[in-house]
Amino acid sequence: MSLKHALLGFINYGPMTGYELKKFFDTSVAHFWNAELSQIYPALKQLEGEGLVEMKVEVQEDRPNRKVYSITDTGRRELLDWLATPAQHEQVREPILIKVFFGSSLPKPELISVLQNCADETRTALTYLQYAHQFVDKFVESIGLQHEALFWQLTIDCGLKVHKAELDWTEEAIQKIKAADDSIFENEQHGYDGVNEVRTAMEALDRIKAAMPGALAGADTYLHAGSQGEKAITEEAVI
Repeated sequence: MSLKHALLGFINYGPMTGYELKKFFDTSVAHFWNAELSQIYPALKQLEGEGLVEMKVEVQEDRPNRKVYSITDTGRRELLDWLATPAQHEQVREPILIKVFFGSSLPKPELISVLQNCADETRTALTYLQYAHQFVDKFVESIGLQHEALFWQLTIDCGLKVHKAELDWTEEAIQKIKAADDSIFENEQHGYDGVNEVRTAMEALDRIKAAMPGALAGADTYLHAGSQGEKAITEEAVI
């Protein structure tokens, strides 16, 4: 997701300051996309430089002056073009999965504890999203954006389904690990003994991929697209 397009989307609702944009992020899309002020202000400067927004200073007597950003006609066309462009898959890093992948190095109780903590956090997220579902209708009405309710609710629906699936997987993983033989944990022998063995394993993997071109072609495309999206996110965060 492009931060600049998200900002254009919010400013398309009406003129806002950087601080107001941050509050909008936190109260509407934080369950799937967040942005810090340290990212928002440079992005606004970039948008202004590209002629996609314009900034006006509102003078205040008893408070610091406000920099208010409004979308331009060029900015609105840019937003609509971006919205109509098919979304690219972006591969997401999942810390819990990399921990489980190397889980044989941990004692069984410690790995279960890691997963239990993940389950607890997911339950908290589900509670938040269930509350958000009830909150959206009142929120959009309070700011005069009732026509946006359906679209905002759809993003919450997605979050609820994803987190429910994550919780189901975590609870199932805990039960499977509890039932697993203790001998496979705290494993210091990982099967590889040097570069030659790793190279042999990679060559074997290449042979498997060559024998399954149809099944793995889609996976390669998926992973390549994800890495490109991740690169874009990283570059955007640096701007």
